[in-house]
Amino acid sequence: MNPWQRVRRWFQGGASSRREPSLAESERTTDRAARDALDAFVTSRHGVEAYLEPRTAMYSTTLLLIADDGEYLRRPVRGADAARSLCRQWNVPLYDAAKVGYPRRLHDYVRGHRRAPVRLEDLPPWPSDDDVTLDPPTSPDEQDPDNE
Repeated sequence: MNPWQRVRRWFQGGASSRREPSLAESERTTDRAARDALDAFVTSRHGVEAYLEPRTAMYSTTLLLIADDGEYLRRPVRGADAARSLCRQWNVPLYDAAKVGYPRRLHDYVRGHRRAPVRLEDLPPWPSDDDVTLDPPTSPDEQDPDNE
């Protein structure tokens, strides 16, 4: 194929003479790689939440996974239905990022701030049964008639 034929085929939208993977094949491999990365993130982190990011002019629909310490992973997904089924499979809550925004821990993680974990020693003592005195609730019939 001479260069002019190649240019003409390019303008007509035809494939070049070299074998290139079709769009469906490249989407399948991208989907598989993204799915593997998302699976690995969910299984290796604690407190993971998912945020669905809508399609924009620059990017396709993406799923943002955020761990409890703020570490995150963003990968493309086919759509909202695919994201819902993945989150159902992982038992992870899914939020719409356009509606609820992003959690503070993500911004802190990006800035390099690490929040200190809560230690058991920092918590106030748990009240024992001896410390708590509860008055039984009174019904309207048992009220004192002198106070009316």
